[in-house]
Amino acid sequence: MHDTHAATGDEEWVIWNGQLGLVTTAALGYVETGASGSKAWLAEPFDMVGPFSLDELKAHGRIAFAACLVMSRLRWQEDQAALKRDSRILRQAAQERMNEEFARFYGHQSSPQARRQASDEREHREVLELPSDGKIDRREVNTAFRRLAQKAHPDVGGSHEQFVRIAKARTVLLDAIST
Repeated sequence: MHDTHAATGDEEWVIWNGQLGLVTTAALGYVETGASGSKAWLAEPFDMVGPFSLDELKAHGRIAFAACLVMSRLRWQEDQAALKRDSRILRQAAQERMNEEFARFYGHQSSPQARRQASDEREHREVLELPSDGKIDRREVNTAFRRLAQKAHPDVGGSHEQFVRIAKARTVLLDAIST
């Protein structure tokens, strides 16, 4: 016999997407208890995350689900520095691979960085809903990206195209800031 019910606890779990460097929190939506243990789904808008073993999550403080880790706040506090470092390394390696592909495809006409610097920074600021001119810092760009990514990511009902636009805008603006 299975017992399915809405979760009643106010406990929020941390969701970490290392591929994107995004962190947010969510509560449990539904819990199904049976002979093999408890399975759970997160609450909206993350209700596509599940079923996962609630017993495993509680025992280990963290579980992997698709591209994300779901973890307790305590586990996040313990692991966040290492998770963020690993995520940054993975994203930098992906950027380097993309730059190599760009160079191989276009030859040595110009570097990807030179092409990005020549692009209109204003358009990318508009995509991230940042001021069209004036100085911006990495924190502002990342905060704007995270805010929009939580709505635009395909896993939460957003469109792939919009997510790609905001990811590209973040990359271009961060590159412009670091040069």
